[in-house]
Amino acid sequence: MPRLWPWAPVSGDIGAHCCAHGMWAQIVSAAKEVWMPTEKKRAQVEELTERLRRSQVVILTDYRGLQMKDLTTLRRSLERAGGGYHVVKNTLLNRALDQAGIVGLASYIEGPLAVALGYEDAVTLAKALREQKAAFPTVQIKGGWMAGQALSPAQVEALATLPPRPILLGQLVGMVQWPVAGLIGTLSGVLQQLLYVLETRSRQGAEAAA
Repeated sequence: MPRLWPWAPVSGDIGAHCCAHGMWAQIVSAAKEVWMPTEKKRAQVEELTERLRRSQVVILTDYRGLQMKDLTTLRRSLERAGGGYHVVKNTLLNRALDQAGIVGLASYIEGPLAVALGYEDAVTLAKALREQKAAFPTVQIKGGWMAGQALSPAQVEALATLPPRPILLGQLVGMVQWPVAGLIGTLSGVLQQLLYVLETRSRQGAEAAA
């Protein structure tokens, strides 16, 4: 029997070779960990990357316990909120996040995952997901991302308690009596202020629970 590689065992000496060196087992194990993209996987990563780049908010969830009909109901609800809900493989998600320039979510990517994406209003998407969690309590929020910042599960929950973006901006316009040019210059800090509010609310929620 010809050998594919000089060091590869043939059928007659596999057992002895593995016992002596363990090399073949190590090669097989390492090969399983190498990501070998097919055309289908590459297309899936490209599509997910494009969706991530369009997203105002990204929320990672553990969807265990949901039936197919439940996933369909949840997906349609988030679509009506201007978003989407996609079950994804962790390897593909990691690559898509990297290509989209989204960082800070690596520690949340483990186990079965579905990603909720908000293309329009982050708060509206978070509210819709919270409503669906009430109907499907097994869904768990693992973390999120918005405005270049990773969000903890508590911050994602706090996001759902805020008014929608148009109301937030309307309140800002009502409070700030500056010329339009000056107001536009302040809007870059709005998201950072929003993140501060989320941190404060999540901390208050934790203290109240304690």
